[in-house]
Amino acid sequence: MFLESLWDKFSFDLLPTLPVKLTFTSFILLFLFVFFPAYIAYAKQSIQRKKIYLFSLIDFVLFFLCCFTVIEKFYFDRGNLTIFAKTLYVLLLIGAVLDFEDKKSFPYKKKTFFKKFISHPLEAFFAHVFYLLFKLLPPTFASWLGGKIGILIGKTQGKYNKLIDANLKIAFPKKSLAERKKIRKQVWENLGRYTAEPAHFQYIYRNYDKYLTFENDEILEELKNKPYVVCLSHSGTMGFIAIPFALHKAPCSIIYKYPSNNLTNNIITKSFGNGIGKLKFVPNTQNGTRDAMKILMSGSAILAIPDQNFQTGIKTKFFGVDVKTPVGIAKLSSHFDCPILPVQIVRVNGIHHKIIFHKPFMPFKSKNKDNDTIKTMQKINDIIEGWIKENPSQWFWVHDRWGIKNSLCKKKGAKNAKSKNYKK
Repeated sequence: MFLESLWDKFSFDLLPTLPVKLTFTSFILLFLFVFFPAYIAYAKQSIQRKKIYLFSLIDFVLFFLCCFTVIEKFYFDRGNLTIFAKTLYVLLLIGAVLDFEDKKSFPYKKKTFFKKFISHPLEAFFAHVFYLLFKLLPPTFASWLGGKIGILIGKTQGKYNKLIDANLKIAFPKKSLAERKKIRKQVWENLGRYTAEPAHFQYIYRNYDKYLTFENDEILEELKNKPYVVCLSHSGTMGFIAIPFALHKAPCSIIYKYPSNNLTNNIITKSFGNGIGKLKFVPNTQNGTRDAMKILMSGSAILAIPDQNFQTGIKTKFFGVDVKTPVGIAKLSSHFDCPILPVQIVRVNGIHHKIIFHKPFMPFKSKNKDNDTIKTMQKINDIIEGWIKENPSQWFWVHDRWGIKNSLCKKKGAKNAKSKNYKK
């Protein structure tokens, strides 16, 4: 045919035009060279996880028919199908290579060849595989298994263990080494459970009374159709926050850090409860503040998590040590003259959580706006610090909150971990 001859002249012969011998090796190679790039191409579109698997599987089946099946037995022309399959394969390769991120909205460093084509696709692929495996298990068992896996992985993470030890020494200098090691083990268990539990959010949402308890959630009814800012910390399984908002039919949008690996974005949003209720997601980018203001103007809530270290921010105290803190919560609440609602998530036992809605408070307002911003964010830091003291093992200690990661000495470890900019 004309199209096939034209295709063969201007492209590599990516698929054979005759059936080839089916062996285990050829099957695996076909899977790697078809399903994997198809998965990457579809994952970059930020579509639902189920659709990613479905579309990738359809493409794999199509190529399997072209390579290993005597097509004449079916009611379509093999030549036309081969041309179509070749074209589709090239499109999948192009889709896997192209970067769909908006460089202006997501100003990350240019990816290296290794990250773009090897490490990031593999990371995303296995993230989806583990998500699927956990989903196949009962919720309680999946949470338990995730915790055990987290403990095992934690034993191999020497660099992060040093950081955890150093962070704990800053926050709890009076705790003994044995106490800090016990907390460190519980931290990895909590992270493992946090990885497994989002796969069952929909089921837990439908059976929330078996897994969750709420305190003062009637506040959501009082604040309905009003602008307000929700303050959360990295404790427990944060994605459970979506469930009380969905039960009260209270719209809320989460400001989150867009991942450097854009292929994992749908997993990241899933871990925050994406798909439950009217939850929306606003990436913490250049356009994030503008989007957040539009949401507050519409009479909805914005949720932010300010307990991580940022390159930009104001200097406040956290456990008595200087840290950089983002100002978004203070500035948004001050601009719209709306309350700040602190919400605490506590892991009670295994997968069971308690979600506590604390009394809302208004931001500080005076003639000195900069000082008001510092006071408001300092109050938020003090609130989160109190939560951490209540349940120290549930906070995200693997994060470099005090900016000491670069100053950790490999030989002396956490004992001599100090920072020139962050001293007690």
